Parts: sequence; structure tokens; C-alpha cells
Amino acid sequence: MSDAARLRELEDKEEIRQIFTDYARYLDNYDYAGYANLFASNGAFGEAVGPEAITAQMAKYVERVTTAKAEGRFKDAVHLMSNHHIEIDGDTARADITWCYMTRDADQVPTVFQMGHYLDDLVREDGKWKILKHTVNRNMGRAQLEDPHPARLDDTNARLRELEDKEAIRQIFTDYARFLDSGNMEGYAGLFAQNGWMKASLGEATGPVAILELLNKYRAVSKGRKFPRSKHIVGNHDINLDGDTAKAVVSWFYLTLDPDGVPMILQGGHYVDDLVREDGVWKLVSHDIDRFFGRAPFETPPVTRLDRIEARLQELEDKDAIMRLFQDLQDALDGRDLKKYGDLFTEDGVWTGVTGHQTGPAAITEFFTRLCKPWESEGHRTYHSTSDHKIDIDGDTAVSTSQWRHIMRGEKDAPIVVHHGHYEDILRRTPEGWRFARRDAFGDIPYYEPKFQLIGRKPAEAQG
Repeated sequence: MSDAARLRELEDKEEIRQIFTDYARYLDNYDYAGYANLFASNGAFGEAVGPEAITAQMAKYVERVTTAKAEGRFKDAVHLMSNHHIEIDGDTARADITWCYMTRDADQVPTVFQMGHYLDDLVREDGKWKILKHTVNRNMGRAQLEDPHPARLDDTNARLRELEDKEAIRQIFTDYARFLDSGNMEGYAGLFAQNGWMKASLGEATGPVAILELLNKYRAVSKGRKFPRSKHIVGNHDINLDGDTAKAVVSWFYLTLDPDGVPMILQGGHYVDDLVREDGVWKLVSHDIDRFFGRAPFETPPVTRLDRIEARLQELEDKDAIMRLFQDLQDALDGRDLKKYGDLFTEDGVWTGVTGHQTGPAAITEFFTRLCKPWESEGHRTYHSTSDHKIDIDGDTAVSTSQWRHIMRGEKDAPIVVHHGHYEDILRRTPEGWRFARRDAFGDIPYYEPKFQLIGRKPAEAQG
């Protein structure tokens, strides 16, 4: 295609695009004479042929539009043209134009009313492009003058009313919780119908005035008691509507703070309610409070699962601390930190073994200082190890048994167990942590007859 032919084609397409731009402008401004002038002398739109016939056809449409506007059934609109697909063949052309008809809804928000295609044949007449045949293909939507489907409108209104009613009922329970938490008992009582009935652990009452009196009695009972901050949470609203009445089952939870200031669920249950529309406003006509777990704030708390978990945790922490105490005592002995060794006993703590019997940290330290001299070198160091610990805790005391070994260096620097025995311990919790109230060390291999270990022991302990 030559440049001249290409230029002519672009100019033709631009002129045809302008036809449809003018088409939209004339329609939106009710200029039907200008609209009809876009057609060729034998241009056809429906049954009308020629600009005069098309003008007359549009004039009848104007009468309908004028009446509809006066009745509020028609609003000014805007036509948008896009996706111009134009094919030119000499002095004829074919155009496929996507059109969109926009108006505004009752809230003055723009809305697409209908959409479709113009499928047009065009001709060059006296040097100007004109519409030869105009076909309107509507793909979706409806004309403004067409009535909306009544069933859909009714269904939409019914669905809207149902959602509005459910939202209003949900708000009742939101306000219910808010009024309770803020102590607004007047607002709480105002949620009930004139014959509204309430049943709770406080008692029963009918009507807002009687309900408020019952709530004020609760205020009097609670006066002077210090309750932690609390919060009611409502959810799982199951609402069934029947005209101007409704039934609702709502889950509720009462949250407060535990002794550590951590939120906890104190109680929970269901609100099983009947409601009525009274003077256009939803109200509670029957309110039944069903508590299925928990307790009231002023009831004595039972032993909870958390309490049991804390007890188990405390036992594990105590056993871990006692195991650390065993290790510290062993390290102090092997490291010759004999002051620390004695300090790991209580003030009346007793140590016994095959070599003696000592009472109190100072005596124990002095005894081991005489018995255990500092190492000449690391090569002379010996080691103790323990295993098979059995620890039984009873509050702030504990008893334990374990195996011990004394390891020295043998030939070729090989480790040799030279003594094997067992410990029988009594332990006590002190402000400084767990300490030995008594440690009895027994020699089993080689065997040493117990002697010092029996001093001060009860008959049952001595026998054991």
C-alpha cells in the first residue's frame, strides 16, 4: 500500500470514528436532527429510512423520554464509544463499535445501564462518510424506559431487609456486652421490650423497670468487692427471622485477668432469646442466660488445669535445680572449692561418709579441707560422677538416691573406677535455693560397713 493510500485510509477511519463520537454527543444532548444527519440519504435505522424518517422516529422517542423524565423514571445519560473496529473497502466501510450506556442511580452514583455493539454499514456520499445501515445489538442491561423485573426487585428488597434486621439484632448483643462492661445498667434494661423477660442467676424480671431494679440489687451485692477488669465477648449469632419476631442463640464468654494479669476466660454460655420489633425497633422479649462452664467472679476458684500444669512445671524445675545442686557439689569437691562445698548445705546440714560425720557448712568445709589437699597438678586430679538419680519432692523438701563413682588415673593414663557407692540425700528449699539438709555417702565397692551414716538417723532410715 502506498503512503498516499495509507494516509487516505487513516483519514477515512478518523472520520468514521468522529461519526460515532458525534452520534453519542447528539443522543446525550437530545439533538436528534444532528443525529439523523449522520445517516445517508437512504440510510436505514430500523423501519425508518432516510434522515427525515429517522428524525421523525426519534421525535416520538423524545416524547416518551420527556414524559418519563417528568415522572422520575428517566435520567440524563452518557454514551461511551470504544473498541472501534473499522474495515474500509473503497467508498464503503463496515464498523463494529462497542457502546456503553451510563446513567446514575438513586444515590447519584454512575452506573452502567446497558452495553452492546453497533454493527454498521457506511458509505461515502458527496465526499463524506454516512451511516447506510445502523444495527443496535444490545448484549446486556435494559433501556431506562423498560420496567425492571419485579421479582428480582422484590427479592432484593426482602434480602436487604433480612440483612438489616439481622444486623440490628447483632447490634443488640454488642450493646448488651458494652453496657454490662461499662456498668450502664439503664442502657442494658433499655434493650428489652415493654413485656421483655429476663432470667439469670440473679433471678427473673419482666419489663425494663423491673429488670433495672434487679440489676441494681446486683450492684448492691457487689459493692465493696474488688473485681478485676472484665470483658464480655459475644459471637456465633444464630438468628432466625419470622416477620416482626425472631429467635437468637448467641455464644458468650466472660473474660477477666488471672493473678499474673493475663486475660483468661472465666465463664461462657449461650443467650437463648426471643425478640420482637416494637415501634420499628428490635427488642428482647425473652432473655435466658445459659452458663455451661466457668464461675462467677465472686465464687471461689477451683483447681484449674493451669494450676495443675504449674504444679507439674514447678516439680520439673525443682528436680532440675536439685540436679544442678548435685553437679555443683561434685564440681566443688573435684575442683577443691571446699568453701563452696560446705555452703551447699543448710545451717544444720549433715554430711556423713565412711570417714566421718559433720554438721553445718563451716564444720563440713573444715573437715574436707583437712581431708582433701589441693592438687599438685592437673595430672593428679581425680573425678567423681553420679547417675541413676531418683528424686521425690514434697513441697519444700525432697529425698533422693543416686549412684556415685570415684575415678582416678591408672596405667598409661587410663581412667579407673577405684570406688563405687551410693548417696542417700535429704534436701530443703531455702531462700538461696535448694540445699543439702543431709547427705549420707555409702561405700559399696569396696564395701565399707556403715557407721557414721547411722548417726542421727531415724530407725526407719537406719534400717533402710
